Amino acid sequence: MTPRFVTDPDEGDVPLALDDPWTSATFLDLVPCALIEMHVRPDGRREITYFNRGAEEMFGFSRAEALGADAVTLLRSTIQSGAVDSARETVDRTGYWEGDAINYTKDGRAVHTVARVAARRNAAGQPETQILAARDVTAERGLRARLAEQAALLELAPDAIIACDAEGHITFWNEAAALTYGYTRDEVLGRSPSAVLRTRYPIPREEIESIVAAAGTWEGDLEQTTKDGRRLVVASKWGALRDDDGGLAGLLRIDRDATERLALQQARERASAEAERVRLSQRLVRAQRLESLGQLAGGIAHDFNNLLAVIAGYATVLTGSLDDLEGMLPAATREALLEDVTEIARAAQRAGDLTHQLLAFARQESVRAEPVSMNEVITDLLELLARTIGEHVQLETMLAPDLDRVLADEGQLGQVLVNLAVNARDAMPDGGTLVVETANVGLLEHDAREHAGLRAGPHVQLRVTDTGTGMAPDVLEHAFDPFFTTKASGEGTGLGLATVYGIVTQAGGRAALYSEPGRGTTFSAIFPAVHGARPAPEAVGTALVLPAGRHAPTVLLVEDQPALRAVTARLLGRAGYNVLTAASGPDALALAEATAGRIDLLLTDVVMPDMLGQQLAVLLRERRPEIRIIFTSGFARPALEHGGHQLEGPLLQKPFSAGELLAQVAETLDVA
Repeated sequence: MTPRFVTDPDEGDVPLALDDPWTSATFLDLVPCALIEMHVRPDGRREITYFNRGAEEMFGFSRAEALGADAVTLLRSTIQSGAVDSARETVDRTGYWEGDAINYTKDGRAVHTVARVAARRNAAGQPETQILAARDVTAERGLRARLAEQAALLELAPDAIIACDAEGHITFWNEAAALTYGYTRDEVLGRSPSAVLRTRYPIPREEIESIVAAAGTWEGDLEQTTKDGRRLVVASKWGALRDDDGGLAGLLRIDRDATERLALQQARERASAEAERVRLSQRLVRAQRLESLGQLAGGIAHDFNNLLAVIAGYATVLTGSLDDLEGMLPAATREALLEDVTEIARAAQRAGDLTHQLLAFARQESVRAEPVSMNEVITDLLELLARTIGEHVQLETMLAPDLDRVLADEGQLGQVLVNLAVNARDAMPDGGTLVVETANVGLLEHDAREHAGLRAGPHVQLRVTDTGTGMAPDVLEHAFDPFFTTKASGEGTGLGLATVYGIVTQAGGRAALYSEPGRGTTFSAIFPAVHGARPAPEAVGTALVLPAGRHAPTVLLVEDQPALRAVTARLLGRAGYNVLTAASGPDALALAEATAGRIDLLLTDVVMPDMLGQQLAVLLRERRPEIRIIFTSGFARPALEHGGHQLEGPLLQKPFSAGELLAQVAETLDVA
């Protein structure tokens, strides 16, 4: 049958003259796949006699380079389902073969193809000519691999996760669902969850689905039946899965076993007025737990760390003062006072431990904790992280050499990095920078009190900083709350940071967020080090030793938090520095103007009301060019600089220890 095409509405169809050489060659070059004609030589070589434009684009060889070459040798063909010789035998015997193949381009890149080969025989019945048609499916395979990676991450979740298509049939059933309900994935795929689990809904299921379709989410308690007949009550969270047009493509639900909780609640409802009081008390504790979990995030956590630093700092100051009074006080009196100061420090540590218990996000998954190198986890995931954030975001790493190991589940640490990368990507729609850092950190006794639940000694720090949109205080406050999300309906489950927080705390670490709108976000986690860890640093001496004839340096301290300002001034004063204090930039300028003597160092917070730290530094340096500067902030340098804070001087990260403070000041003033 002659192919036809319309060239003119008035003339009608005109036959396509494929026997015309130009038309035939052009037609074959327009086919969007590789077409290769091969002459079968007696020695078995497949000599290329035609190589279309699609083949040139797919494999990188020009037509001139390909003609006359053996196709198998040139493209280094391998058959995924068997040997090349077997495929040749099939073509020679039947005249046709199709299957998956891997070929290689001119520059060595592997190309996955779906290929078909047809053969023509000569008059003697021997194979004479073969034609290969191949379609590049490399991108499709990559997409399937990424989807498999995402599914693997969902398998790590401690809660039952179930996905259904638009018809209500199960399409995904994670390992936690199998453990919770007793059914394997193969037993439930394609079936309705209601039929499998004999679900009892608080309202009609159709009404729940209508709510999800309209609002994007629904949550409530469901009564389910396991495979062995047990009745479970689960706290269920439903979310909408949308197609490209915004239509409802399916449902995602997350179930958490709440049977015991509801049984206790029902018992309390049937009990006396005393039981009612207990129920209300437990509700209050639960509400306080969620509130404290939100307070851990960002600026609130930073404020809490500063409060602990103030308490621990004053305990350090008092201890030093009592040491100075040795011989001036009766020994019994001095020992009693030292015990009081020790109790203050212990109370601060107990307060941190109690807060940790209130903030702990209960997780029920089984983990395999072993000594893990954070650097190796990051290095192994670099390619996946780069694909996750996309080409518009630059990925940078700053990995400490000889990094100590941490006791954690390697797969879960990978999940932490992937979740943080996804959040960072979404916060930088127009591009930006994602920085992943590691460092060995030695905590002294008073440093450890600033991180509730940690002990003095060697630790490993992970910091992930993006230059994205940042978070407002009300968002930051709830960033670690489970199911809290600011994304549009169907675009997020609200489990990303909650999962990160649970993994970090389960590994014995502590996590915090620092963020402001327009200044990006920094995630910081500190883990106890194990095996071959570096020892804790020696305590930094508090006495300032100066060369003969050199005056004690004067430090202008600018900090808007009164308690932190006071204890920092005390620590500097005890170390031998002259200290001037101010609560804001304008106050600092006025104080500097009124001070006739030399001011050697400006130690200033970056983000303050009325005037930013770098603005103060510029104005003060114009009046006192010789002054040296140290900035302090709870935000990482990349986030500060992306937000417009160009810092010309060292940055002392909050919360800082007494040792870190004195070491940085001494180094900056060249008095170490």
